[in-house]
Amino acid sequence: ELQANDTLHLRCGRFETNIKGIDADEFPAIGAAGERPTTRIAQNVLRRALAETAFAAATDEARPILTGVLAKFEGDQLTLAAADNYRIAVKTITILDAVPETSVVIPARALNELTRILADVDDPVEVVLTGGRNQIVFHLDGIDLVSRLIDGQFPNYQQVVPQSHTTRAELDREELLRAVRPAALIAHESANIVKLQVSADGEPGITVSANAEVGDLVGQVEATVEGDGTTIAFNARYLADVLTNVTADRFALELNGPLSPGVFKPLGDDQYLHVVMPVRTTS
Repeated sequence: ELQANDTLHLRCGRFETNIKGIDADEFPAIGAAGERPTTRIAQNVLRRALAETAFAAATDEARPILTGVLAKFEGDQLTLAAADNYRIAVKTITILDAVPETSVVIPARALNELTRILADVDDPVEVVLTGGRNQIVFHLDGIDLVSRLIDGQFPNYQQVVPQSHTTRAELDREELLRAVRPAALIAHESANIVKLQVSADGEPGITVSANAEVGDLVGQVEATVEGDGTTIAFNARYLADVLTNVTADRFALELNGPLSPGVFKPLGDDQYLHVVMPVRTTS
């Protein structure tokens, strides 16, 4: 029973309770689902793109803009970019309806919810930018997901992405992940640092290692290497994240020495890249 002062009164058997509510007029205005779609995107394409990018968004509210994912619409292309202070994930996909160039920043939490309701099918999801450009609506049959947009200028991530490399290693994703996971258990006790020692051109493989007071671990990963040998340290969690969320069979790892970012690129997919910042070590 709804009572005065927006109070809901509930009674069941020998129990009763009052729940204080809020005037419905104070609920944020929701964009009309009947508005003309800005564009449409195949559900399976968008679902995979979000899975490969949204995890890289920051969770720390110190820089709110980084808790979102940049969505840049340009013609029949949509580029999604997510970043925190230590990594960047970028994916470009094809959309079904060409649109003028526009960019918005969508909260990663909302996109994670969207991923849960998207199906692995070719059927499209309609995307609507509301008239005030402060909300975005994703419309599926029987479901509307509405999210506010984040105000602010997303950082120019492109200036951080290396344009060349001195070392390139092609390797199996699962094999590297099997080496990184146990190394991460050791690294957890030592600033979460895992080292990758990449052999020189023509020499076999990559050595994955971690060292802490509780012990150490060394693992070998087969790889085809071109260029100079080098050793670089990464945060183990960031390595595991990209290797878990991006499901390509094989990766190319491009490096420019121990102090420059490492770039992971799925072989056969030139529309995705993932940049991980290195960790400085004393050795």
